[in-house]
Amino acid sequence: MNSTIKKLLKKVISKAYSFRLRNKATYKGSVDFSYTSKILLSNGSKKQDIVLNDRGRMYATLVSKFGGKITFEENVKVGYGSVIACISEIKIGRGTAIAHQVTIIDNNNHPTHPEDRKIMYNSPWDSPLRNWNYSASAPIFIGENVWIGTGSRIHKGVTIGDNSIIAAHAMVTRDVPANCIVAGNPARVVKENIQDEPRLIPDNE
Repeated sequence: MNSTIKKLLKKVISKAYSFRLRNKATYKGSVDFSYTSKILLSNGSKKQDIVLNDRGRMYATLVSKFGGKITFEENVKVGYGSVIACISEIKIGRGTAIAHQVTIIDNNNHPTHPEDRKIMYNSPWDSPLRNWNYSASAPIFIGENVWIGTGSRIHKGVTIGDNSIIAAHAMVTRDVPANCIVAGNPARVVKENIQDEPRLIPDNE
């Protein structure tokens, strides 16, 4: 199979998956999907609560509950097996790439207080007491041109500055400055001023 046919086939498949998800989000331009792409809306969330901008690649699962706002700016890529889940707000800046098996969630999923958790765990499986709105939440803002490595997790209330790198399997629980690399659990800055690193790709490429 030559490259032209492969490209055409990929475009047809992507359009088919896009058609399946057409009523699940608001699209501003072309977005590439795969068979792993899922968008889940519940507890009052609507397609307007998820906005995907031009040149996106969304191979992950997006979950919006209670009107949680998820926004991808232009040219955002999210890899296979990743989950982005929201009841408040998650915004991902232009040109950011998120690898496979990444979790980004703006809430705790369950209450912190032990008595609240007893009530929740003793309630029926379909009880509204098990909903995320009974957990603490805070918005997540991810800047432009950020790279988020495989298996990492971004917690509620975190802001990640432009151009930074989140190392694979990092657990990010606090804000990340621009132009740095963080790694570990909990994630800590391991390198700063990466904008001063040697260039490897010429400007004319």
